[in-house]
Amino acid sequence: MDIWVERTEENYKKIFNAFYQFGMPVFDMTKENFLNHPDWEVFSFGRPPTSIDLMIMVKGLNFEECYTNAVFFEEDDLIIRTINYEDLLTAKKSSARAKDINDLENL
Repeated sequence: MDIWVERTEENYKKIFNAFYQFGMPVFDMTKENFLNHPDWEVFSFGRPPTSIDLMIMVKGLNFEECYTNAVFFEEDDLIIRTINYEDLLTAKKSSARAKDINDLENL
């Protein structure tokens, strides 16, 4: 599961507290790394197929614009905000990873 969060101190505190409540360590996702590391865009936890990737940057996209453009869907009485289709295509094209190119061909 990919989760894109805005890189703010408030969000770090919320994530840290959620991990704490579930007994999960944050490993290298320290407050300093989350807020300031110049190279890290994703913090990964777990192993596929049950892994979580917390993304703090997505190539080709602006968080605030995507947040505003987001779409909602409901699953098991939970309302979920997700990136809209056009922004998803932009992100896939910008990353240029083989996996994302394959996704583009199959979306």
